[in-house]
Amino acid sequence: MKRKNILRKIIYLLLFLALGVCFIVISEKYKDNSVREKIVITDYYDNLNNDSYDVIGGIRMIKLLQEGKNMIVIGSKNSDWSKAYVTELDIAFKELDIKSVYHYDINNDKAQKNSNYYEIKELLAGSLTTTDGSNSNLLAPSFYIIDNGKVLYYNTDTVAMKNTIKPSDYWTDEKKSDFNIEITSAIKKYYLNNK
Repeated sequence: MKRKNILRKIIYLLLFLALGVCFIVISEKYKDNSVREKIVITDYYDNLNNDSYDVIGGIRMIKLLQEGKNMIVIGSKNSDWSKAYVTELDIAFKELDIKSVYHYDINNDKAQKNSNYYEIKELLAGSLTTTDGSNSNLLAPSFYIIDNGKVLYYNTDTVAMKNTIKPSDYWTDEKKSDFNIEITSAIKKYYLNNK
């Protein structure tokens, strides 16, 4: 009887060790699957080739709205309007040799209506778009220049146009030129501190 108990304990110990070894081998084999890849701007807009963009989530967006001087683009991966808007912004960024722009994709936080979404709305109050008589909405595409919690400049020109016209019809050469002049001037004045 005593021998059976000792033998049983040895078998349990060997099984436990075998399971431990299997766990270590499997976790090493699949460890790369648990590492999240860094999201880059081309994941959103395949036509952009600019390393100046830092793609951020809601928590980092809140911090950037509260601290420092930052340029932030609010976009949407699923929106043709965002793609056209960011393409036009990118022209101004390249002309001015801008090295740091943040891109926040609104989709996840807005769909969940989570606390990040509401806090971002609150931080941008006064510079949001009102649609259909509703309260101010956090919409994409839009562009903000922020300095320590204060909105110095914002542009929401195309946020409410999604159902009325196609981006390719809206962005005429004249609109592109006017937009470029406005954005370039705003960046020089509010971000680069040129007059």
